[in-house]
Amino acid sequence: MELKRSLNFWDVFSIAMGQVIGSGIMVLIGIGIGFTAYAIPFAFILSATLSIIKQLPIAFMGSAMPATGGLYVYCKRILGPKVGFFYLAILTFTHILIALFALGFSQYAIALLPQLNPNLTAIGIMLLFYVVNLFGVKQAASIQKIMIVLLLCGLSSLIFFGILEVDYKNFVQPEKLLPQGWYGFGLACVVLSFSTGGAQYISELGGEMQNPQKDLPRAIILSTAVAAVFFALVSIVAVGILPIEQTAGKPLAEVAKAILPPSIYVAFIVGAGLFALATSINSTFSWATKSLLIACDDGWLPKSLAKVNKRFNTPHVLLTVILIFGLIPILAGKDLRYIIMLGGGLVFIYDLIPLIAAFRFAKKLPNVFSNATMNFSEKKLKIISAIGVLILIGQGSLSFSDIDQSGWLLVLLYISFVMIYIKLRTPYIKK
Repeated sequence: MELKRSLNFWDVFSIAMGQVIGSGIMVLIGIGIGFTAYAIPFAFILSATLSIIKQLPIAFMGSAMPATGGLYVYCKRILGPKVGFFYLAILTFTHILIALFALGFSQYAIALLPQLNPNLTAIGIMLLFYVVNLFGVKQAASIQKIMIVLLLCGLSSLIFFGILEVDYKNFVQPEKLLPQGWYGFGLACVVLSFSTGGAQYISELGGEMQNPQKDLPRAIILSTAVAAVFFALVSIVAVGILPIEQTAGKPLAEVAKAILPPSIYVAFIVGAGLFALATSINSTFSWATKSLLIACDDGWLPKSLAKVNKRFNTPHVLLTVILIFGLIPILAGKDLRYIIMLGGGLVFIYDLIPLIAAFRFAKKLPNVFSNATMNFSEKKLKIISAIGVLILIGQGSLSFSDIDQSGWLLVLLYISFVMIYIKLRTPYIKK
């Protein structure tokens, strides 16, 4: 599957940043505050550290064998085609999380225009970036860079006006920290992993990067680190000015309205609130079809799904599939917390598979391993991959502890369906 190599480092970095900065800081911060109150900055820092650890093995594989649909390609080459497709099937289901970004966008839009319908607004923004991505990944990346600049300016305005107004005594008083104990702190870290994670998905664009061996690992690590700095500073302001009951479970708009001048507040809602969620929607559409394209070529999915528009070089059918996945939770009337916990549990399942692949990388593909631009020995890569697996097991256990019986049933039914499909489809797979 050959796509144009049109993406430079800043294109890739902006897509990674858009994937990282989005729902986490603008929507999920309120949920995190509800779990762990004034410990929220520490939860962000820990979550970012754990995210980087989990992403290092993926960055290493990307530096050794960049490819379109990178994560799927890594898994199938190292662990075999069946495991590779199982990974892809779970990943595809979690594209329901695009609904989280769209519903978050509608929250901020309603803060400016209360008369808007939240579901229709969410559907509208999803359709907008679906259309943008129909015109090509390069065009989507160009729009992304503009939105990222405005987004960071918006977050900076909140930090500038709020950081000196914070009552820092609350951050050192034991009774104000960990109101739900370490369990609540752990749940906050799980929720916030969706703000500090996500940069690894640019691996899906390896076949469209001009210099993937260097740009891919740099973009993953740098975007996560830059985002973490903004997250920590913003979370201090978010929790340190208003009473907890006014910020827990609420988006950043509540804090911004209390501390920003009216004109700056409007700019914040547009620049930070709307663009943060918009960049995440745009990023997901940019990378989510790539592994599916390769799976069609391998025979796992019908070839008709892999049609690429000759003029814009875009997989319009698969983009429509991703759109449908994102629309389902909104049309079903699910709330943000339910979507994040259900999708989150599955994220921790499929994130395990690339780490297992990284652990076995040197043994299965020694010649490819030696081509990596990152300077990791086999032993070091195995240790980091094993630590990443342990992190995911802990995060996944906490995430699923907050899912109801119907959510569990949906997950088990989907996994069962995937396994049956793999068994029936195997005879038709390209050797």
